[in-house]
Amino acid sequence: MEEKYGLDQLNRRVLQEGLCAACGACLSGCPYLTCFRGKTVMLDRCAIEQGRCFAYCPMTFFDREAVSLSVFGYAAADERIGHFLEVAASRATDSTIAAAGQGGGTVTALLVSALQEGVIDAAVLTADRQDEGFPGGLVAATADEVVACAGSKYVGAHSLAALRVALDRGYERIGIVGLPCQVRSVRKMIMYDLKRENLGERIRLVVGLFCNWAFSGREFAAFLSGRYQFDQVGRIHVPPPPAQVLEIETDGGVKTVPLDEVRPLIQPACNQCSDMTSDFADLSVGMYEGREGWNTLIVRTRVGMDLFRKAVEIGYLETENFPETNLAHLKNAAANKRRRAAEKRPAE
Repeated sequence: MEEKYGLDQLNRRVLQEGLCAACGACLSGCPYLTCFRGKTVMLDRCAIEQGRCFAYCPMTFFDREAVSLSVFGYAAADERIGHFLEVAASRATDSTIAAAGQGGGTVTALLVSALQEGVIDAAVLTADRQDEGFPGGLVAATADEVVACAGSKYVGAHSLAALRVALDRGYERIGIVGLPCQVRSVRKMIMYDLKRENLGERIRLVVGLFCNWAFSGREFAAFLSGRYQFDQVGRIHVPPPPAQVLEIETDGGVKTVPLDEVRPLIQPACNQCSDMTSDFADLSVGMYEGREGWNTLIVRTRVGMDLFRKAVEIGYLETENFPETNLAHLKNAAANKRRRAAEKRPAE
């Protein structure tokens, strides 16, 4: 472990600098930190010199080679979209799952398959309006609970705080769905495991989402409530380029807002993130540009490959070949995010 610090340094380097990614990792069991209206808040000082809050934060140190070695067995990886075994187009076969999910409902189909096959006994997900109307973490142990969490939230939601709930409830085969920052945090948890909770065995599956940025929960909620009745806002969607708009489903129909108008609401931490495709997940899922109702699925590990094949075999997921031209475009987009992040943050 490269740096051994506690809450004081986390506060100085991350919270006070406005660089919190709202992943929720530091909230897991810490009495000195809490989430208040979409923000991480420090309640009091802590005397612990080496704390989980600092060690697990994705915005402190991150040893890319060490994590790659831990996850994939070797230190080198594709510098654009990370290590992968296969890339496919995918979608859920169940119409209910497909309708509830973002794109093709692939993530939901994978998790339902994982529960059914006993790969996991619970999943840490992001649900709508958990914390005073803000999205937040939830532990799902049934297919219905998984489906209820389907769809992208587009905000930092402190979802990993729910991992503490899953661990305390005694779940031994936990799946986690998260943004790239959350995936990095989970991999740091597994590597360092400061409380020796056997996290490497208990966290069985990590599904990562593609992400270029996320809104600050508090600022985005204020933006929505200033324009619409908050309880009338449904799904939020960012269509692929060249649309350059945010689509917001309301009781009065779908409203569109130019992306340039809402870019100031993006978390500052996102500008320093170099990972677009959740490079260190077992499986990574994103939109399939140019193919409505389908997802791009990156299979990265043997765990991910086994679940992918099982989901297809039992009929929860269908796939097609992913065109080389689309893969090249994805790699280029990921490389551009790394380049933009390098301009904001020292190279990893």
